[in-house]
Amino acid sequence: MGFGTLVGSRAFMADEKANEQGKELYAHAGLALYWAQCFEKSLENLLYLCARVSGNSLTLEELEALDRELEKQTLGRLLADARKLVTFGADAEELLGFALGRRNFLVHRFFKAHADDAMTSAGRELMIAELIEIQKCFQTADLPASVGCKALGKILGISDEMIEHDLQQLKSDWIGWNSG
Repeated sequence: MGFGTLVGSRAFMADEKANEQGKELYAHAGLALYWAQCFEKSLENLLYLCARVSGNSLTLEELEALDRELEKQTLGRLLADARKLVTFGADAEELLGFALGRRNFLVHRFFKAHADDAMTSAGRELMIAELIEIQKCFQTADLPASVGCKALGKILGISDEMIEHDLQQLKSDWIGWNSG
């Protein structure tokens, strides 16, 4: 094996490591976005359920229109609307506000802020670590809305068993769709 082959092999290995690290970086970015959307959906669900238990008699068309309208809302708007209907504790309020800031940073500035970091292995590791923290932030911020949804669901007669049944049905449908 000549010197050029050895140098070329090392360069390939370095590129391969960078490539794998890049895949991991973007996988964590995707997962952080996923958790941000779960957080958003929990707030949408909370507002939807609040409308259902409000005592107003909403028609199916009105509920579908509300669902479409909630889907269009920004996370900031969803939080503002939820705060009009639900009183969150001080710790939850702080967490929700922090999560909103992290979501906006992730979507609008994360890769710009880390442009130089993306060029080095150590920088990419730093980015991955930050993305993992952002994921945890969204998972934690999701809890107040999820707890509220569960409580409102119980008022509407939605049991844990009903939710589990629907979840199993969705999984079954997905497996059937994905395998066929």
